[in-house]
Amino acid sequence: MQDANNTEQPDDDSDNHRRCQSKFNKCETLDEGTFAFMHWLNSEDKRSLSSTDNPIVLLKFINNIHTILYDTNLHAEVDVEINEGIPYCKYCKEDDCAHVGFAICVEQSYGHRRTGTEERIEDII
Repeated sequence: MQDANNTEQPDDDSDNHRRCQSKFNKCETLDEGTFAFMHWLNSEDKRSLSSTDNPIVLLKFINNIHTILYDTNLHAEVDVEINEGIPYCKYCKEDDCAHVGFAICVEQSYGHRRTGTEERIEDII
């Protein structure tokens, strides 16, 4: 499909995945956070802070309390707090950004088998 400027319009979710990985576009939506988590999960080097390797990296995790991430596009640590089961990004001041999407995936993947003590990425992978 083309618009009036004769440029192609994206027709699937793969465009979100490419935008999330681009160093010129930051991850902004829950879906982009999910794509970033899948990318990180499949990454050969889960500790790499390079935006081409991982758009977002898990640093620390405490089940149902908070998740500390590193956003490689923003070059900043991000704390996603979980309060009564509701995630909130303290960096973006939102509950529906990519950091929250990533943190939800971490909770779903690793939270059910954790004890509530702080774990670093080395403990999880």
